[in-house]
Amino acid sequence: MIPKHCTALAVCVLHGLLWLQGLALEEVLLKPKLNITEDQIVINAGDFFAITCRGAAALTWLWGNEPHKDVPHRWTVSEHKCSDNIQQTCSRLTINKAIASDTGYFTCVYNHLLSNKDLMAKTYVYVTDHQNPFVQIHPQYPKVIYVLNTTEVVVIPCRVTSPDIKPKLRQLPSSSSEFGYWRMVWDPRRGFVIPSPPFHFFKGILMCTTKVNGIESSSYYILQKVEGRIQNLALKANSRKLLVGDTLNLECSAETFFNGRIEFEWQYPSGRDHKPTRILNKSQSVYKGFSNLTIHNVTMEDSGLYICRAVNVTGLETNVMILKANETITVYNKAFLRVSYKKGPYYEGVAGHKLLKLAVKVDAFPRPSVTWYKDGKLIKENHTCYVPDRTKYKLGIRDLRPKHAGNYTIVLSNTKHGLYENLTIQLVVTERPKIYEKETDFDKVAQVNLGSTQSLQCTASGTPDPKITWEWEPCAPAEDMRCRHGGKRIVVQKNINETDMWTGNRIESIEEKYIMHEDKKKIISKLTTEYSTASGIYYCVASNKIGKEERSIKFYVSDVPSGLHTEPQITTIMGSDVQLTCRASRYIYDHLAWYYPSSQVVPASFMQEQIDRYSISLTLAVSNVTEEHAGQYKCIAQNRHNSTEVREEDTQLDVKAKAVPYIMQNLTDREVNISGKIILECKVNGTPTPQIAWRKNGYPISPASGISMENNTLVIERVKKDDEGLYECRASNEMGNDSTSAFIKIQGSEEKSNIEVIILVCTGLAATLFWLLLTLFIRKLRKPDATDIKTGYLSIIMDPEEMPLDEQCDRLPYDSSKWEFPRDRLRLGKTLGHGAFGKVVEASAFGIDKSSTCKTVAVKMLKECATTNECKALMSELKILIHIGHHLNVVNLLGACTKAGGPLMVIVEYCKYGNLSNYLRGKRGDFVAYKSQENSDQAEKSLDESNSDLTELIKRRLESVASTGSSASSGFIEDKSYSDSEEEEEDGEDLQKRPLTLEDMICYSFQVAKGMEFLASRKCIHRDLAARNILLSENNVVKICDFGLARDIYKDPDYVRKGDARLPLKWMAPEAIFDKIYTTQSDVWSFGVLLWEIFSLGASPYPGVQIDEDFCRRLKEGTRMRSPEYSTPEIYQTMLDCWHGVATERPTFTELVERLGDLLQANVEQDGKDYIPLNITLCLDGESNPKTCPVEENLSNCINRWSALGIGNNSKKRPLSVKTFDEVPVEKQKMMNEESESDSGMVLTSDEMKSLKRLEIRSWPYGIMALAQRAVSKSKESMLSEHEIVKYQPAVQIDEDTMDFTLEDSVLLPMDPNLECHSPPPDYNSVIHYSAPPV
Repeated sequence: MIPKHCTALAVCVLHGLLWLQGLALEEVLLKPKLNITEDQIVINAGDFFAITCRGAAALTWLWGNEPHKDVPHRWTVSEHKCSDNIQQTCSRLTINKAIASDTGYFTCVYNHLLSNKDLMAKTYVYVTDHQNPFVQIHPQYPKVIYVLNTTEVVVIPCRVTSPDIKPKLRQLPSSSSEFGYWRMVWDPRRGFVIPSPPFHFFKGILMCTTKVNGIESSSYYILQKVEGRIQNLALKANSRKLLVGDTLNLECSAETFFNGRIEFEWQYPSGRDHKPTRILNKSQSVYKGFSNLTIHNVTMEDSGLYICRAVNVTGLETNVMILKANETITVYNKAFLRVSYKKGPYYEGVAGHKLLKLAVKVDAFPRPSVTWYKDGKLIKENHTCYVPDRTKYKLGIRDLRPKHAGNYTIVLSNTKHGLYENLTIQLVVTERPKIYEKETDFDKVAQVNLGSTQSLQCTASGTPDPKITWEWEPCAPAEDMRCRHGGKRIVVQKNINETDMWTGNRIESIEEKYIMHEDKKKIISKLTTEYSTASGIYYCVASNKIGKEERSIKFYVSDVPSGLHTEPQITTIMGSDVQLTCRASRYIYDHLAWYYPSSQVVPASFMQEQIDRYSISLTLAVSNVTEEHAGQYKCIAQNRHNSTEVREEDTQLDVKAKAVPYIMQNLTDREVNISGKIILECKVNGTPTPQIAWRKNGYPISPASGISMENNTLVIERVKKDDEGLYECRASNEMGNDSTSAFIKIQGSEEKSNIEVIILVCTGLAATLFWLLLTLFIRKLRKPDATDIKTGYLSIIMDPEEMPLDEQCDRLPYDSSKWEFPRDRLRLGKTLGHGAFGKVVEASAFGIDKSSTCKTVAVKMLKECATTNECKALMSELKILIHIGHHLNVVNLLGACTKAGGPLMVIVEYCKYGNLSNYLRGKRGDFVAYKSQENSDQAEKSLDESNSDLTELIKRRLESVASTGSSASSGFIEDKSYSDSEEEEEDGEDLQKRPLTLEDMICYSFQVAKGMEFLASRKCIHRDLAARNILLSENNVVKICDFGLARDIYKDPDYVRKGDARLPLKWMAPEAIFDKIYTTQSDVWSFGVLLWEIFSLGASPYPGVQIDEDFCRRLKEGTRMRSPEYSTPEIYQTMLDCWHGVATERPTFTELVERLGDLLQANVEQDGKDYIPLNITLCLDGESNPKTCPVEENLSNCINRWSALGIGNNSKKRPLSVKTFDEVPVEKQKMMNEESESDSGMVLTSDEMKSLKRLEIRSWPYGIMALAQRAVSKSKESMLSEHEIVKYQPAVQIDEDTMDFTLEDSVLLPMDPNLECHSPPPDYNSVIHYSAPPV
């Protein structure tokens, strides 16, 4: 360690010695010495001149201020060691033939100390030349003397060659007199020295003149003021970034002042030689100089640093000012565009922020055009909320609000070079919680009645969603009337422990729900107290990560319901004492005061104040009341929370004088039957109120069993003979007494009857039984059943075993990209049907089907009165339709409108012929056994030809129906009902104009079975399968539908009240009626009823039967309907199979499809016969043996064909084990017919007979046989008289008063003229109500 420190110290000492040595060397050097000691010498021109300088080191000569330069042949310098002292150096300067210009200082200095004036030796030498008196003469062109500052010394350098010459200074143009200035000094070595020359020195040319030997010499000078300042140097480029081939423009500018001059100097990176242009603008007081550099077709080599220097030109070498500016230029080979996030893709701002900036990082050249979008919408330049900064690629948002949240996209484009980029930033605007009720609270105080149930509500919003909690602060125990706060808050929870009950009220529930209001999500929290007993403040606290807000709700419990209470009227007796009490809510009112009737306030000494837990009271005591005390007293209380609110209540004090009691109505004698009742009322008056005492035969009567004395009335129940006697009423008070009496005589024997006891016992038993039944009924109502949920809304649901009913809306998907349809392409027309909450509207949809530009559709939508439950039900229906899929025999979904901005709409197929029930009823006058020829003449053609035509027709129909429905079990099929040209050609005719055949009815049944088979395969249950829910479309295609919300079940008589619901009992299976079990097999039961409707031509099921509990019981026991009028045994057997009491024994829809398909197939296979083979046929005479028919074979075929219709009920034999509902008796039926309330569909009217006669012509000879057969069946039935009034009439003849809508209204209503594509509209929801028994 020590040696290292010593080395370092030695080095430092050495450096110090060397420095001192140099300093000492400079001090040791002596000033050089000249061999000429005079200050100046004078020599003549042409003389030889020599001068020697001696010094301690190498020497050099200065002439003027510059080092000496050898002049060839004249000036010579020689340097050598001095001969007398070799330690010194001697330098000798010799001049041969000196001339006048050699005049000046000759200075000897050391070589290395040229600027050290203390080590200089000099002398001034004059070279006299009379021909050249001035050392430097300017005889023709004046020399410019630059003056930078007029305050400094200016020298006119007209030096002379002889000290004896003294020139004069004049100014031109001027007079010949000498130009003078008192401060001017002549110095022959320098010239005229002028300190701070005045202004007139600069007016003209100055002239130094002298005369030597008669010769005058002159030298001219000009004083020129110069400006040495330059400022504001700037270098600007048209662009710091360029592409190869662009033009670069650089402008260098600087400023100077009067007499100033600027020179620009450039330095380039590429080394090229450029020629900038220069301009000096002197038009203003501040001169501006410019130097412009332009480079065309720049290359990559032109990239780099460009430097511009500005130099002032003053002519003074010692006053040079230089400014420098530079600019870096970048040249790119090609254009580019890159964008990236600056702070990430997610921005979060707090609502209320004054200015939020969204920024991205952009690296691009050339600069792209910038456009901002919010949620796909362009943000315009002049928008009040948005401030785009396109140079910095920022977007400012003023006064941030929740509405500003969204996706912001910056779009960068360079169309010239084909460059495009965009970047999206998500902005989330957080918001402090806001409680809306605070805006309307105004510090209100609501009174809560003791023991009541109260609901407190808070509606809050914020981002993120705030959490709402409830806190409770009870009133601190205090003796005064105020509710003291500031204590500990308690978080409110449901069901507070009993030990904590004193701190708060028992909470029944705390519920929360979300709503959308004004495009803002709001949270509603509702707190319900179970039994209000505690006063305090409830705090509703809404909080999120941004902050919190709270609302205080004063909760003051009172046992004074009205807030302030007094007795309206008090009656007292003169001389007594009375108290008037005024009670008010404790924490709401104070400053209670009583006022006399004279409006004077009652002194406090006459009153007593009392504070209870829930109220305060002020009692006025009046002693020894007199008539002067009577009048209206007033109690006034002031609201402690609102000083302007004053409540008052009045009490009327009536003072009565004492009066002796008197009887107002005497008792009268009377006779009473034994076991009867004695009622004696004693009407008395008096003051004070008299006391009533009853006596019998002078003995007091006391209350006992069967004897009561209330309100001055004596009542004796079940009188006996012993109760006979004299009854007296005695009234008495302190003023006296009065009495009245009456004799009661008892009539009858003493024999007691047990009738009264029996009646009482039976009444008690009946009451007990009723109470038990009522209890069981209420318990059953309270039991929630999954199948009851939304029963009033939807019919078609998914099987609850597959998915719970209440979860179907949430769990089933909805793909808006596939099903959403724009509302603006939907034109609504007339209403086709409506219910309590929904409706079905005809509409034109533009572009919903690829095969046409406009299509008539049906739109299901809600009414304005619909609630959230109905909206959810319609959404469930939409999702169920999506789940079901596409099928020919189901009303298929076409689209939906679910987006915000309009009502929820479900778009389904439009069926032009309405529901099947109305259609069948309208065809009762146009029913034939088969499709007849065009006219009656063609009926005479051969049967083979007819059979052949019918066979081909049925084959096409069967193939059409079977092919479209064959894949129901395997999934989905396309609906070709609108696009099949062959079917359109076949069924292009109007179905309203063509007759209805048996084949059509079987075909309808087959199609419904196919549709239900498909629904069952999709795990769906219909629950309301009926003809009113089957729609008829083009090509004789039927479709299953569900009107749901659009059916008014409260007005439709098919829906019967059962409990709290209205149900289609006639169509429901027993297990659905009694146990509320809905399955596919219960739909099979309904399908059987639907078959009955079809083959009765739309009659109402169970004709003439009262739909009540007895009906349900008989249905459960096995009673069934009779065969409908137009059914066959096979069809009726199918109905009975569907109505099997055991659900599992009923056929499946797949089996029904096969069975009905076989019936249609048999129609085709029997060589052209278009009938269903039956077990029973009739000849013309009505006999049942076909072999005895006296007709030809082909005619018997015709008979068989018509007998298949089975018009008469007796022609079809039902199984013996099946019990059927009896027909309505004749007398009752007549009454019902008179009231037009029957729809049994069992008997033809006279008008129908006329229709059948018309059909006779069309279907001869089969119509005659049918009528005969019907006549036979009616005679065998013998249930109704021949003169019986008609049961139903053809649809076109129904009276308007007997139905809701006529057929003309339901089918032939005109279309909305605004619709462009449509068919004649049916009224889907109308049902023609024929006469039927009252339900």
